[in-house]
Amino acid sequence: MKTLLVGYKASDLSAKMLEGDVTCHVLDIYHRHAIEKVWHAKAVCTPHLPEGPWDLIKFRTGPKIMSGELSLDLMQEIHRLAPKSFELDFVGKERDENELIAKIKDNPERVRSFKAEWPASVPGGEKLMFSSYPGCFCHRRLDEGGLALAEVVSRELSSKEGAKASSLLDMGCGCGLVGLLVGSRMKAAGKPISNLVLVDSHSRAVEAATENAAKFDIPAEVILSDNGTPSRMDGSFDIFVGNPPYYSDYRIADVFLETAKRVLRNGGVCYTVCKNAAGLEPVQKRYFPEVEIIRRRGYAVLKSVKEADHVLV
Repeated sequence: MKTLLVGYKASDLSAKMLEGDVTCHVLDIYHRHAIEKVWHAKAVCTPHLPEGPWDLIKFRTGPKIMSGELSLDLMQEIHRLAPKSFELDFVGKERDENELIAKIKDNPERVRSFKAEWPASVPGGEKLMFSSYPGCFCHRRLDEGGLALAEVVSRELSSKEGAKASSLLDMGCGCGLVGLLVGSRMKAAGKPISNLVLVDSHSRAVEAATENAAKFDIPAEVILSDNGTPSRMDGSFDIFVGNPPYYSDYRIADVFLETAKRVLRNGGVCYTVCKNAAGLEPVQKRYFPEVEIIRRRGYAVLKSVKEADHVLV
């Protein structure tokens, strides 16, 4: 029997669940790697569910697991795949489960688009209409922290007299907000980004960022990764931008900043953003001794310049 498990993390699984021909589908590459490491099980990370045929699809969801919109989107995809059997593993109150089921049972053939589009721009730049999908960070709304970061970086890069085109890495790019706004602004200033790379661990973020880059005619390499960038990119960027999540005691911010230190050229600049600099500043100082704090839109943009490593003779 071919089984597809949707919405399960490594901690949700058991040896019994993985008996037989079982595939685990996840949206974030981090969870794929965890399932492969812990269970040595087959796992795929794609923005949409893999084609079958499937004998059974089992879907784990609930308010604390994913948004209602993402639940509906995935249930719509499951219905389209027409498995022989379907099981809903709902984590939460029965009332919430009934409300979710009620939204699809009356007209299960109805196909709804959960794509969102919203505008964003930086001073001196073109207004861009971004697309995002359920599961993307800040789906359906502009992230003010990301916009603050894009505004600061765009202002500093475009104001440099005689500056050449820069290379830029946007880590945790989401739908590409920061990197593409900066790229658009520099293109308008006649100093286009020479090498723009967007990185995210979420497959739907990568899907949206790829779509947006093409729509705005901004050349970009978009990478799905949960551990930074390939070694071929070490020391090849002038600018690093990142809006890291701050849960898990800043462990993810550590990954961002370790990557920044590795990929920046000497003299390259690292920009990160947070609501309160008190938590992120000491993490950034582990990688860059000097941190300048730039206030924008109620956020703190932390700026550091990579200095050449001193070698004692």
